[in-house]
Amino acid sequence: MLPHTTTFIELQMMCAAKAVRGEKAAVGRVLSMLGIDDPWILSVYLLCIFSALLCVIYGVINWNRGGEQEPLEIKEEADWEAGEEEMQEKELGL
Repeated sequence: MLPHTTTFIELQMMCAAKAVRGEKAAVGRVLSMLGIDDPWILSVYLLCIFSALLCVIYGVINWNRGGEQEPLEIKEEADWEAGEEEMQEKELGL
């Protein structure tokens, strides 16, 4: 004798669940083969790949942008450092 008798509704629910699992089984087998059993892990992998692609696209778009101002910035930094050295000489009495 069976410890639990299943009703007709329970059998229908089990059959419906198996049908849904059958449709998802192919995708699930591929993801499981890759070691991705959790959808959150899959989303993290996809977000990492997507963010890396965005970084590459951003780098290609902004390649060498702002290079026209570099000589002016170098001159400003040199002037600032010369003024800084003068202030140190005055303070230390060198």
